Amino acid sequence: MKKRHTLLPPSLNGLRVFEAAARHLSFTLAASELNVTQSAVSRQIRQLEEHFGFSLFIRHHRALELTGEGKEIALLLTRQYSELNGTIRQLKLREGNTLRVKVAMSFGVRWLIPRLHSFKEQYPQLDIILSSTMGHNSEELRLDDDDYDIAIYGMPKETKNPYQKNFLRKEYLAPVYSKLLTKTDQPVGIDQLLTYTRLHPTPDRTDWRQWLKRNQKSHLMNNSGLTFDTLDMALTSCFAGQGVAMTDLMLVVHEIKQGYLQLPQSATIIGSPWQYYYYSQANNDAVTQFIRWLTNQLAIEQAELFDMAQEHGWQIIDNEL
Repeated sequence: MKKRHTLLPPSLNGLRVFEAAARHLSFTLAASELNVTQSAVSRQIRQLEEHFGFSLFIRHHRALELTGEGKEIALLLTRQYSELNGTIRQLKLREGNTLRVKVAMSFGVRWLIPRLHSFKEQYPQLDIILSSTMGHNSEELRLDDDDYDIAIYGMPKETKNPYQKNFLRKEYLAPVYSKLLTKTDQPVGIDQLLTYTRLHPTPDRTDWRQWLKRNQKSHLMNNSGLTFDTLDMALTSCFAGQGVAMTDLMLVVHEIKQGYLQLPQSATIIGSPWQYYYYSQANNDAVTQFIRWLTNQLAIEQAELFDMAQEHGWQIIDNEL
């Protein structure tokens, strides 16, 4: 029998080690990913180079650089491993009935979790695994990882985004407060509201700056108040009556309808450049059903927000900054 693949090394583990080292351009990071020592990675690469008869890396004092041959092999391996990983994922999904959803923390806590029961009621046989990160955009959510089937993330519209077609919704910004803060059932005016403690959902206070600028009130911007590193924390403080939070209203449509949160009189709601998208690594019925439910639910709640705006006299400026 004729032997095939005669130029491949006796052990294919060296190729996996090389692919990781080439991707990171670091033996240390490759060792951490593969849970081996740095010396083991270095040894595997050296054995691979001896087998091939050419160098894969140019070793500088504090950096690695791929040779021309190394670049070609690394490109081929990364592509083939990604395809193989995707095929295995699809085969596993055929056998299972699990949907893994990955979301940013604030979106997961404030929007998805309170509504997830309605999706589960429609598909009770589906096992849902929900994970979250402190990040929001595609890089912080690590879309290259394979620990999820569908991810929901946000990023500014103008940012380069290969998944624009997977658009879910815009953000609509306005200040909200609890009656625990104002001690009255009657909505207060914007100027009065701005005298209360500001709750900043981000350390850079971007949302407050954007909203005040669109309302010709930039001169009232100040850095006092309470600053958080997640919107969820700012909204929790707001519910407790500790101040006024600038928020994406699409996260609190139900809370506004039920009167737990209020907008000021004649409030202006501005469209934020921040938008939400989804990215799917699987193509199966569970993912299709979840996307359909998600888009329908978001469309319903956007319509509810617009209806409330018309009822209460809130102005919506639905164009980006």
